[in-house]
Amino acid sequence: MAREIKDIKEFVELTRRSDIDNVVIKVNNKLNTNGKKIKQTKFKVRGSRYQYTLVVNDAAKAKKLQQSLPPTLEVNRLAH
Repeated sequence: MAREIKDIKEFVELTRRSDIDNVVIKVNNKLNTNGKKIKQTKFKVRGSRYQYTLVVNDAAKAKKLQQSLPPTLEVNRLAH
């Protein structure tokens, strides 16, 4: 089952759990409502019960979040 997380702080706390060992980072090129290109970044972690997803539309926030992930996590980066 999947769950979408809206809060960045809650997502960072999830990544520190013992049952989470890797994170998948997927970058998509999207158009916003004004027709401007943006980079949408999805962070996905698999827990024992759910797959948690955080969607970030700001590239600067996504970069900061990627740097704040625990060093014990294995990071898989997918570019689309």
